[in-house]
Amino acid sequence: MKTFPAIILLIFLSAIAASAQIASGYRYDNFDTQTGVRIDAPATPTAVKQKKRVRLTSRSYSHTNDSAAHPSELLYERPRMVAASSGNSLNGFTTGNSQVDALIIESSKRNGVDPVLLYSIMHQESTFNQRAVSPRGARGLMQLIPATASRFGVTNIFDPQQNIEGGARYMRFLLDMFDGDVELALAGYNAGEGAVLRYGRQIPPYRETQEYVRRITARYQLMRDPLAARNARRLTQAQVAAVEQPVPLTLYERNVYAIRLPDGRLQLVSQ
Repeated sequence: MKTFPAIILLIFLSAIAASAQIASGYRYDNFDTQTGVRIDAPATPTAVKQKKRVRLTSRSYSHTNDSAAHPSELLYERPRMVAASSGNSLNGFTTGNSQVDALIIESSKRNGVDPVLLYSIMHQESTFNQRAVSPRGARGLMQLIPATASRFGVTNIFDPQQNIEGGARYMRFLLDMFDGDVELALAGYNAGEGAVLRYGRQIPPYRETQEYVRRITARYQLMRDPLAARNARRLTQAQVAAVEQPVPLTLYERNVYAIRLPDGRLQLVSQ
């Protein structure tokens, strides 16, 4: 008779263990487990609205009025596709480091990626911090994870030349994979090309990835806008450091603008 309660207890503990196994059985794609996206429970297909892809840069993203209260609902009216042209300058912008500026232009020429696009990615990824390390292990100016760095020939991930070259090679790879579609290439840079392929060559319905694409596209278009230089206010590098406030991808970033440094060059600042 004493064995009956023990059997009941054993069955109860087994049920709890099975429940925990199911609850923890999510898969993640290129995200750390603390801020990862549950692939097994994607958002509804209507969360991502695809627009006809044409190579224009004049249209920006729109969002609902209550997007700040519901960041997952700010998404995502896809703009017309930004052009992935190959340029030879940063259009008057600087990272604040002339060596890094030159490395961006050199890598852009070698890989056929617009240097303004590489600059936009770098500003979002690291705000030009050569020693930046993310919670999920991405490193350096272009925030390469070690596996991606190795894929594209990077042996010293914190070396600015290698890090920028690795990021440029990866963007070239993604642009080729997605037929020059900049938004899909950016989504792949953030979430991994596998995630973009898994969702039928569309931007995955991950809030972080969609906000990432929106932000970099906004930066790219701002840097190509002639009015950005005309309206830029003057700040010193010390003032830039004081006002720069990177916003986590889990939140909607409202402000990114161009400022003019004392030497006349431009720089992006986010708040």
